[in-house]
Amino acid sequence: MQASKFTLLFAEDEPSIMRLYTDAFTKEGYKVLPSSNAAGAMAELAEQKVDLLVTDLVMPQANTFDLLDLVKEKFPKLPVIVVSGKYKDHPEYFASKGYNVSAFLSKPVKLSVLQAKVAELLGVDPQTAS
Repeated sequence: MQASKFTLLFAEDEPSIMRLYTDAFTKEGYKVLPSSNAAGAMAELAEQKVDLLVTDLVMPQANTFDLLDLVKEKFPKLPVIVVSGKYKDHPEYFASKGYNVSAFLSKPVKLSVLQAKVAELLGVDPQTAS
């Protein structure tokens, strides 16, 4: 599949990281929805179809676990990638809470690693991403 068929939602409060994600994934052909907090990400999920969520854990306003609760309840098949320096060694904790997290990546994550994981989860051929 081509990247242009997919919408990615990024929940990340660090502006430089968000710019990096937005620029890189837009260049690959994805539609990118940026959100600087969990509350904004929850609003985006309510307003439009999202194919994959990439989220940090520690963000201002609504708790990221509130976001994961919403995904669990209303979007259980949505692939979720958690990119964080927190909880990196605790995937079993997330599973015990019923969160269906597709991948955990520790910060700082190489952009190429995140791009490869997104492509893998969505079935996008990296050679034809755009």
